[in-house]
Amino acid sequence: MAFCAKMRSTKKNELNLEAQHQGLEILFYLQDKAPLCYSSGEFTSEELCIEAAQKCSVSPLCHNLFALYDENKKLWYAPNQVFKVEEKSSFRLHYRMRYYFTNWHGTSESEPSVWRHSPRRAKAYDKKLAPEGTPILDANSLEYMFAQGQYDLVKGLAPIRDPKNDQEVHEIENECLGMAVLAISHDAIKKNVKLPELPKDISYKHYIPETLNRTIRQRNFLTRIRINNVFKHFLKEFNNKTICNNSVSPRDLKVKYLSTMEVLTKYYGAEIFETSFLLISAENEMNKFSCGDNEKYEVMVTGNNGIQWRLKPSPVQAEKEKKKKSEGKGRKEEERHKLREAWNSFSYFPEITHIVIREATVSINKQDNKRMELRLGSHAEALSFTSLVDGYFRLTADAHHYLCTDVAPPLIQHNIRNGCHGPICTEYAINKLRQEGNEVGMYVLRWSCTNFNHILMTVTCLEGSEVMNNSGPYKNFQIEVKKGGYFLHGSNKSFASLKDLMDHLKGQILRTDNISFTLKRCCQPRPREISNLLVATKKAQEWQPVYPMGQLSFHRIRKEEIVQGEHLGRGTRTQIYSGMLSLKDDENEGYQNEREIRVLLKVLDPSHRDISLASSSFVYIFFNIKNLLLSLCVPDPRAVLCCCPSVSLTPGLFCARLVKIKGRTGKNLGREVKIKGNSGRHCEKLREILLKIKGDSGKDLGRPRQKIKGDTGEDLGKYW
Repeated sequence: MAFCAKMRSTKKNELNLEAQHQGLEILFYLQDKAPLCYSSGEFTSEELCIEAAQKCSVSPLCHNLFALYDENKKLWYAPNQVFKVEEKSSFRLHYRMRYYFTNWHGTSESEPSVWRHSPRRAKAYDKKLAPEGTPILDANSLEYMFAQGQYDLVKGLAPIRDPKNDQEVHEIENECLGMAVLAISHDAIKKNVKLPELPKDISYKHYIPETLNRTIRQRNFLTRIRINNVFKHFLKEFNNKTICNNSVSPRDLKVKYLSTMEVLTKYYGAEIFETSFLLISAENEMNKFSCGDNEKYEVMVTGNNGIQWRLKPSPVQAEKEKKKKSEGKGRKEEERHKLREAWNSFSYFPEITHIVIREATVSINKQDNKRMELRLGSHAEALSFTSLVDGYFRLTADAHHYLCTDVAPPLIQHNIRNGCHGPICTEYAINKLRQEGNEVGMYVLRWSCTNFNHILMTVTCLEGSEVMNNSGPYKNFQIEVKKGGYFLHGSNKSFASLKDLMDHLKGQILRTDNISFTLKRCCQPRPREISNLLVATKKAQEWQPVYPMGQLSFHRIRKEEIVQGEHLGRGTRTQIYSGMLSLKDDENEGYQNEREIRVLLKVLDPSHRDISLASSSFVYIFFNIKNLLLSLCVPDPRAVLCCCPSVSLTPGLFCARLVKIKGRTGKNLGREVKIKGNSGRHCEKLREILLKIKGDSGKDLGRPRQKIKGDTGEDLGKYW
């Protein structure tokens, strides 16, 4: 009784400590890292993650694998989540690795290896070449993931797989004891302590799942002694044959531990969301899955396989199936039930065009015009789900793009505005300069791979005879980022923004190592550009666009038919202008009837030589809307003008004034009419894409003028 009272008292004290905590606290799984505490202020989740990464020595390259997690609410936070810390605030968050790819270590032969893109790697996917690729995790990220994996195994955040029979129950127990051997051996090597000299308070019970530990405690005394003796013998044998011979390193033990976690636990590294409403619609069909009182659907997101869904298995039904199986009855029903509970693939991340959130409902749109809509438990859970898919998209498809405004990382928005790359390596920066022409004064802006507060400017510098050979040195200039602004290394002059600094430098003559030059043109990130920021999975390597450029058809516009107007802003890779299109009606012979239509012009940056690649994002989105407004004007080899009706047109005139494409003219999108065999629901896509431009509110097509919530003129960079 006294022991039970002591346990209750300990738990009560722990609860009191949690209740007394005020402010914001970020906890770590590394034992030697004290929590980060904030008593007041306003912080984004991304800012907190960067500070946590710096404390744990996680590199900027691996920083985007981590996020903040609330264990009590079981909720992940998007990078742009704002925490307002006040006197009465209380946040207890964990810094965790969220984005995980199984077999990143390449030790499993049952599934393809995963690696980071490297300049030395062949383009074709080859399983044998995996060791030549760049590892996904650096040493410190691996160390943190190892500590997180131990915590998840012990606390049950990574539940053990379900055994199929009694024999597998014993196998799972032995595997868990083996995990304890790996963890204790790793700690012994790290602390330079020999295993026979380990303190007596170190027991396998601290390294196995708490559920298994409770099961073992319920067994009789002799069984517990036998398990303890077997464990000691196994630990001693492993020490004598492996550790003492120096045949394994601490990294080997960490890799073995995490690779075993992938087969020992259920869906390790995956996140599963429950929904009572699931809608999957294709171009000419719609499948609506509504659940009964005791039924739910599950949507699973994994780094290797993308988005999958299934009917959630019912525990009661599972017991019935086991009973029927033991009785040898109901084989057909069992097969039918297994088929219903099998995971169905919906999409891999490069196939997704954009995501829309409406309260607790998330809509995922693909390039082939398919859409998944699911309703989650809350708006916060919808943001968590969307940020997960959005993060995997940047890791596998496009490192400088985001799928949804509601979860857009502030750092990615900063990079889009300034034409800055993420922490790409020097080799990729030099390759990009060569591909863009390798002219003197061309430069690439990129975040440092080692320091969160540095931006590197890699510049092409040619001198003397090297100019004739069009090959020469490349120089890196360091830009320091501080709260006070942006500083060029060696200068004390501060600038409020990166753009202000670059505008200032473009008017100066820069000198380094007896070389003088002026900055000319910034080489900005291209859509779906390959770099060491992207992870090469088998599905990502095999992915191909649904509508290749050769299969798209456009209404061609001649240069003289377009009049360019005022500059409205810029997209990710384009400049945006208002304009007028002179359109000739083809109803009468001779094309005598002319009229003018206000349009929006997207002018591709002259630096983009691969027009098909640079405009692919724009083309695929609008092609999915049945070619309603896809028109191209090619005035010269340096630019492409993509035209669509301006959002400033009055409702009702939008489709009446559309350019005639394939002999069909669109009707008013606000009405329930079919456009090329497709219903008016495509208006919703268009409504999500057209955003506010330079202070002018977006217009809901077919409805009164209204402002689209959360959209600004800078949002053009995502969709355009």
